[in-house]
Amino acid sequence: MIAISEYDSLYSLYIYALMMLPAIILSFLGKKLKLLDIVISIAIIISILGLHAIQLYEFFIFMIFELVLVYTYYAFRKRSSSELIYFMLFSLSMMPIIIVRLGAHTHYSSYLGFVGMSYICFKIWQLLIDIHDEKIHKLPLVDVFLFLTFAPSFSSGPISRYEGFCSECNKELKGSDYFNNYFITGIKKLVVGVLYKFAIAYFINTYIMANISTKVTFLGSIEYMYAYTVYLFFDFAGYSLIAIGTGYLMGISLPENFNKPFLARNMKEFWARWHMSLSTWFNDYVFSRFVLNNMRNGLFKNPKYAARVSYMFTMTTMGLWHGFNIHYLLYGIYEGLTLVLTDVYIKTKFYRKHKKLRYYDIVSRIICFQIIAFGMLLFSGYLIEY
Repeated sequence: MIAISEYDSLYSLYIYALMMLPAIILSFLGKKLKLLDIVISIAIIISILGLHAIQLYEFFIFMIFELVLVYTYYAFRKRSSSELIYFMLFSLSMMPIIIVRLGAHTHYSSYLGFVGMSYICFKIWQLLIDIHDEKIHKLPLVDVFLFLTFAPSFSSGPISRYEGFCSECNKELKGSDYFNNYFITGIKKLVVGVLYKFAIAYFINTYIMANISTKVTFLGSIEYMYAYTVYLFFDFAGYSLIAIGTGYLMGISLPENFNKPFLARNMKEFWARWHMSLSTWFNDYVFSRFVLNNMRNGLFKNPKYAARVSYMFTMTTMGLWHGFNIHYLLYGIYEGLTLVLTDVYIKTKFYRKHKKLRYYDIVSRIICFQIIAFGMLLFSGYLIEY
């Protein structure tokens, strides 16, 4: 069986639509079957990874390993609050993705990891942290497995939250409710997503980016910076809308991922609009915990400084999450610095005096876009790899 990249072609959408058809028909009849959703998700994952590919075996081994860790800690947490056990199990859960990232620079890279692995890791870590914080009291295996493997968001998100996802997958839907609130919404998102990814992003990549010289020059870098920034938005936002749309067709609402990010007036606002499911995940599970823990242990007495150090730590971590490459490291550091400088700037008298003025609103959006675009240029690796 030949692997099919998720949402990378209209053909893949056609194949996935056929696979999802039983779930869609049952939803019209007012029935939702979680086991059927799991079967469909596994079938789609097999089509993505390839039936005889080593990545498929790695996927199942990885899932068994991580589920054992989650349920081991779930059982243990009911009896003890040992931080040592928590950190040991959490560290073990991180080992597979660390091995894959380190192996990316060796000749074994093609044999390590699988598509969607990092996004499953986010969900695994979310479960472990929420169990630690006693926010999860029930952990049905069917719900957890569907949460981790739900096909529409398997490859690149959006990243759901466990309780919200379970609420959706356990919700009873009448046929009319499904048609009006899920099917129609899903179709609309699919249409816009296809337009974004297969029309606009394709045009930019084929007719603009492909014609930019790979030899780095100042003017070429400027051209590539703007082209890549706009391309990345339409490609990724298109992908996200297709994923969200297919989720709706299966009767499950996934979180939105983009909200007009290029209209942001500062970098804090940008990260509240761009890849929102990832940025809110990092905010809730990395940034906030870093600030709170270091305030409690006395490392920082001033929450303002704690937050600024956390911006650097969080964004550098996010950069390296994409891969252990110099351009991702530079991108993470750059984004952390922009957030620190934004935090300093919005506390100035000048900002407070001018922020509600019409001209300032326009100018701040234009300037912010330049800051965003340069960050995307770093992220692309154009300046480093070519």
